[in-house]
Amino acid sequence: MSKVVVILKSESDNADNYGTLLEKHGYVPVFIPTLEFSFKNLDVLRDHLLSPYKYSGLIFTSPRSITAVRDAVQGQKLKDDWKTLENYSVGETSRELIQRTLDLDTKGHHSGNASNLADFIKTDLYNKTVTMPFLFPCGNLKQDVLQNKLSEYGYSLDSVEVYETVPHRDLERNLVALFRDEREAKSDRTIDSLLFFSPSGINYCAHVFEKHRLDLTGKRIIAIGPSTKKAIENKGITVHRTAEKPSPDYVVGALLQDT
Repeated sequence: MSKVVVILKSESDNADNYGTLLEKHGYVPVFIPTLEFSFKNLDVLRDHLLSPYKYSGLIFTSPRSITAVRDAVQGQKLKDDWKTLENYSVGETSRELIQRTLDLDTKGHHSGNASNLADFIKTDLYNKTVTMPFLFPCGNLKQDVLQNKLSEYGYSLDSVEVYETVPHRDLERNLVALFRDEREAKSDRTIDSLLFFSPSGINYCAHVFEKHRLDLTGKRIIAIGPSTKKAIENKGITVHRTAEKPSPDYVVGALLQDT
């Protein structure tokens, strides 16, 4: 019997790296796109990007914010002045995307989440004079952890909401079909684990679970990051393991703890 690991990520996030590593450890990865995004306020963001002298740097906490900056500058290069500022990002994948698409180096990519990034920024800026705000392109569902912590540490954010998050158009249909096929034994595959990558992802999926009475009994629930873990538990669902960082190695490590 093959063990299926359901990867519940946004469609724009590359799931291939997760799938490859999961297959190496004997799992069958199934990717179900969970979220979709629509961009907005790119003209506002562009105006901000044309004035790097007003900022201490840029902060990226999602791949969509990187895409928004790329689209806002309409294929042009970012002003070189941004390169001399203090720029930060979460995640190795995001760091590489920023280097490739924006020709910009960022720090803090190893931090894993916004809370840890805020702590890193505090340490990184120790003994540095920083008086200007950081430009922070973000989504409509952003949490306030980064802003609150940085404010506590004496730094400010100029947030620009550049994208909206909505459930993927096929999420309900795909989840229902996956559970139906397992229940009716239409394949020799059983759902071993479900991987949740964001609070919004679990919120949208939980609605489908409740509406169609999909049974999670015996299925391991893996949260990527503490904020996702909290969101899952708020739905009354038990989290079996938490991957502290959004990387394939950490996710597989969390899965293998029970084997």
